[in-house]
Amino acid sequence: MSNADDASQRYPASSPTMVMILQGRRLEAQVEAALKTLGLSMRRLGLLGHLSREPGISYSALARRAGIKVQSLHPIMDGLVAEGYVATVGSVDQGRAAVIELTPRGRDALSQANGIIASFDRDAFSADEYHQELGRALSSVGEYMWRSRGAAGSAE
Repeated sequence: MSNADDASQRYPASSPTMVMILQGRRLEAQVEAALKTLGLSMRRLGLLGHLSREPGISYSALARRAGIKVQSLHPIMDGLVAEGYVATVGSVDQGRAAVIELTPRGRDALSQANGIIASFDRDAFSADEYHQELGRALSSVGEYMWRSRGAAGSAE
C-alpha cells in the first residue's frame, strides 16, 4: 500500500471538522474582502454588532465578548472613533467610564455589512434543498452555541 493510500484510509475526505475549517477559511477571506469596501473587517463588524445589541457596554465587557484583551481593544476602538463609526459619550473623570455608542455612520455600515452577509448566505445556501437544509442546520448550530455561551456568561 502506498503512502497516499495509507493516508486516505486514516483521514476521510469528508471529515466535518476539515470541511468546516477549509470552507470557513475560504468564505472568511471572501467576506473580509467584501467588508473591506466598507472600511470594516470581521473584528470591526463584530464590535459594531456588540455595540448595536448592547449600547453603552463597557470596554472590558466589549473586550470579553470580542475575545480580546482591553489593551488590544483600545486601538481598534480609537480607529472606529476616528473614522466616525462609534462615539464615546461622557468622560472618564471621577472613575466613570465613557459610554460607547454607534454613530449614524456606524449603524449604516453595520446595516450594509449585514446585507453583504445575507448575500453570502443566499449564494451559499439557497441553490437547492440540500443547501437550504445545510443552511438551516448551520443556523441551528449557531443559535445553540449562542444560547450556550449566554448561559455560561450569566454564570460568571
